[in-house]
Amino acid sequence: MTRICFPHHEKGEFDSLNKAVNFFIHSRNSRYIDYILEDIVRYNICYRDHWRSFGLDSLMERLSDEAPGIDYQTLDKLRKSLECESPVAPYDIQCYNIHNKITILGHTFNSLIDISRHCEIVGYGSFFGLNCFTPKNAESYDDIHIGEVYERYPVFDSSDLCDDRTYQNYIFRPNPITQADMEEAFKIPHRMNCCMVHEEIPSSQLPILYYQGDGDYYLLATAKE
Repeated sequence: MTRICFPHHEKGEFDSLNKAVNFFIHSRNSRYIDYILEDIVRYNICYRDHWRSFGLDSLMERLSDEAPGIDYQTLDKLRKSLECESPVAPYDIQCYNIHNKITILGHTFNSLIDISRHCEIVGYGSFFGLNCFTPKNAESYDDIHIGEVYERYPVFDSSDLCDDRTYQNYIFRPNPITQADMEEAFKIPHRMNCCMVHEEIPSSQLPILYYQGDGDYYLLATAKE
């Protein structure tokens, strides 16, 4: 069995694909199972590697074998969605729990909070470009350097004014990050909710991490070892 992790507001970690499918088929999220499966495929290295190496036909067979509860219609919708969207990139994208340890460029962080607290340069994205500043009391590490590109949650009415959440993207470098590095990273295409982790990241910009500002999961794109 392959342990999987994917971004979900209710539950995103399971010991196997079969357990995940059974959980969601019998929950109020059952009508979204095809979207859930696409996230599982795109954000777990084992399925990304299988798709890249053997193609969609073989991947559909694997998913069906590992989770017999997936019906044909769901697999067909999943296939069509994967065919229409960007093909799988030649790097890894994996979902992680924000509270777990993670090693990036040889440095082990205790959690996402550890990463955010050691960010040495921050850039706020707007229609006018990127505005960068150095956080107060920034505590950078000696062996790894972190920059953040973020956007604030949208404000629709007065009830949103107290919401200080942000969509967060973090870049990692072995050397101190400059304004030019941040501006280059900002050129990475932005998806919904300022997500810069997807299938169209220039290899020179890896690794990069995306956190949507709430929930227990983030996405990390890294070069294949």
